[in-house]
Amino acid sequence: MSDEPVPVAIALIRRDSRYLIRQRPPIPGSPMPGYWEFPGGKCHNGETLEACVQREVLEEAGITIDVLRLRQVIRHRYPHGYVELHFYDCVTSDPTAEPECGTGFRWVDGADLPNLTFPGANDTIVKELSNEASNA
Repeated sequence: MSDEPVPVAIALIRRDSRYLIRQRPPIPGSPMPGYWEFPGGKCHNGETLEACVQREVLEEAGITIDVLRLRQVIRHRYPHGYVELHFYDCVTSDPTAEPECGTGFRWVDGADLPNLTFPGANDTIVKELSNEASNA
């Protein structure tokens, strides 16, 4: 396993108190099937993190987004790899945009996020978003 983490950009797309998430499909050999996730993925060589998060959301959910700010960076070593997760606060470019049918993405209230099983590296972010939703 490499000592250098793989850069990953993740979109925390907020609408009111809700966030766009989906459950990972049960694909054989795929890491963490059934876990919940925010849209995002690995960066291509030469790609900025902001461009990566926009590309990933468009590919995964069919939505264009505006990146607001980098919220947090977390390094985490999973059994299948070492990652550096860059969590970005985002909004949909079109305030009424919805994920494409069949993508599995849906809006979930931030206060409900801790009730779902996310990959371990997401624990801090999930708690933070839940606290913000509860205090809004």
